Amino acid sequence: MKKYMHAWLSLKAVEVLESNLAKVSAARRKSMEAFLKFINQYPDTFVRGAWFPDFPISDNIQGGHTWKYVLDESNGKEVFYRPPAHNFCLSHVQGELTKKVRLITSMSDLPDRCEALSQSIRDMIKITNSLDRGDIAAFNDTQIAIMFLMLSHYVADAHMPMHCDARDFFKPSYIHPDIEDYWQKEVLKYYKVNKKLEQFDMDENQKLQVNADRKGYDSSIIKKCNDLLENNSWDKINTTSNDWYALLGTSNKNVWDYLVSVCLVSFHMSLKLVPLDQPDGIDYDMVRIKDEPMLFDPLERFSPEIIADAINSIALVWLATWERWELIKN
Repeated sequence: MKKYMHAWLSLKAVEVLESNLAKVSAARRKSMEAFLKFINQYPDTFVRGAWFPDFPISDNIQGGHTWKYVLDESNGKEVFYRPPAHNFCLSHVQGELTKKVRLITSMSDLPDRCEALSQSIRDMIKITNSLDRGDIAAFNDTQIAIMFLMLSHYVADAHMPMHCDARDFFKPSYIHPDIEDYWQKEVLKYYKVNKKLEQFDMDENQKLQVNADRKGYDSSIIKKCNDLLENNSWDKINTTSNDWYALLGTSNKNVWDYLVSVCLVSFHMSLKLVPLDQPDGIDYDMVRIKDEPMLFDPLERFSPEIIADAINSIALVWLATWERWELIKN
């Protein structure tokens, strides 16, 4: 995904956490409030922090941003991880998830990257808490916030279907960049950004400002995504369990498990967006997605749910990471 799309997804994840405060148990609400107080100190860092994995880290070619599957009935395996029921895209591919897939390991580190970042946050906090106040070796809260924003980047990439499909839709194909370009242009159409300062324009309460009066908003993928999130309810949100992974899905016991489940759904969503068999008259290496209704129509249909799932996932992985190490921090 592109630079301002990543930052917007993270800012929307903050909104989702805030909107769910009244729906969770008292113990979980306390954790959410603590995290929100922490991350809301740094609204000016969202664009840069969420973009660091693409620049200057740029670990794309090592597979840090991808988890590539291919259907393979002969040599593949069934993946048993599943996202929670509130995942919007899950309903579209539920019947496909038992198909055997093979992982292209040379291009697949994304869940590992997310688990490692989650644990790195723990390490930074634990190191800092072991040192005397003011020690030069200690990490400050800004540095820890940057790690959370970097984590959001990789989580978001797991929801980009082309990041989970072993077919190459980047070069010479335009399909992958066309989708990401379309999403970011839609965000920038309805949300103002100061590109010089690399910041979204926020209101006096440091909240995103949507231009709902702009022509086309009511039928846009952004409006549909916002509507999904407004009526959003996490699976097992009222659980009395304080296990930090309780909201990540019953089969998932850590961040790695959860991201594998997301990537499996994303792979099958890619097959819905771009069928395995090229339709007659369409060359995947040459087509521009907006010029071909057979590709653009499903993209418009599924984009709000793909994007809403990414926002939910960022919020949940942030919360899980915070709860996982909160006792260490306190």
